[in-house]
Amino acid sequence: MSHATAPVYRSEILTVGDELLRGDVVNENAAYVGRVLAEADVPARFSSVIPDDLEAITAAVENALTRAQVIVLTGGLGPTPDDVTRDAVARYFGFPLVEDAALLAHVQELFRQRGMVMPEISRNQALFPVGARQIPNPHGTATGIHVIHDGRHLFALPGVAVEMRQMTDEYVKPALRAAFADARVQTRTLRLAGIGESHLLEQMGDQRELQPLVQIAYLPHHGLLDVRLTARSQDEHEAAAQIAFAEGFIRERVGAHVYATGSTSLAEVIGNILMNRGRTLATAESCTGGLVADMMTDVPGASRWFERGWITYSNPSKCEDLNVPASILEEEGAVSESVARAMAEGARKRAGTDWALACTGIAGPTGGSAEKPVGTVWIATAAEHGVWARHLKFSGLRETIKLRTAHAALSFLYQHLIETRA
Repeated sequence: MSHATAPVYRSEILTVGDELLRGDVVNENAAYVGRVLAEADVPARFSSVIPDDLEAITAAVENALTRAQVIVLTGGLGPTPDDVTRDAVARYFGFPLVEDAALLAHVQELFRQRGMVMPEISRNQALFPVGARQIPNPHGTATGIHVIHDGRHLFALPGVAVEMRQMTDEYVKPALRAAFADARVQTRTLRLAGIGESHLLEQMGDQRELQPLVQIAYLPHHGLLDVRLTARSQDEHEAAAQIAFAEGFIRERVGAHVYATGSTSLAEVIGNILMNRGRTLATAESCTGGLVADMMTDVPGASRWFERGWITYSNPSKCEDLNVPASILEEEGAVSESVARAMAEGARKRAGTDWALACTGIAGPTGGSAEKPVGTVWIATAAEHGVWARHLKFSGLRETIKLRTAHAALSFLYQHLIETRA
């Protein structure tokens, strides 16, 4: 097998906003754009946060164009005085800003759909730098900007995450594929549950036969693990074959832990299994405060298989809503195997579902003891043919423990759905 090397391209991410610098908002846009650029084989070498300042944005654009073929800039395209990204882009490239009649009609229509009249301050959303290409924004007033300059591409997108992601998926991704068609790259992400990095590496063993073919990135996230495979070649068929070989190598060793490929979530996989089997699910949560149910109902069409969920945070609520015996709570405590089992079975019976999932634990920072320290968790799943429970111990902050517990609960349910086929 030959290993012809594909051209190497680089990108840079610029996110604009004083709120990002102050820490008022988490910079999720940069993370999303970074993943998209990596998958397009135009990986980011630099990522910067820029204040809402015309001079700073202009200087950042100028600097980025000296070292990257692609610049993705998010934020600062709104109607308020501190939104100056449009002005900075126009200024740097020498493009005049002119009111676009079609853009003005689009903005007016958006306000009309919301039962409002467009305020005059939003009229500047129709200003666009002549010489650039428009990136449509179906759900917002800020049109994106695409500038091609000396073979380099600058994409300016709004900072509103849902708008930015749609515009990235529908415009930026195809534009990158067209512009860098000679970058023959194949990527595939394997999504794993029930195994951590160390155990994965141990079970995979000697990887020397993979190293010349693919790059492997291990991406853990609160108890789940993504493995991203990347192959580069001037021949796209060769790159695809390299990816297929690497995926087969991994599945042969840890295939039982692979629940999906791509971006499919574990909750989506669980939902598909339940829906295909004509089964339903209920949840009962204590320490996670509804996080498991939230993950389930993030899946479009969840109403076809998700019946209901309880947040039984107090002991009385566990008794009243789930029929957990008070004697068990008194003798063993709320964080115990018996209570987790009773919560799962109580939820299944009360909801009339085929399956139920329950979790109880101590998320901290207080509430722990020598016998049951912070991070002690019990999860349980129930079906007509049995109830299963698992004891877990986590560390970290409260938010981390809650997320790890929720992911562990989903992983536990998935494991039993696969094993029982019921």
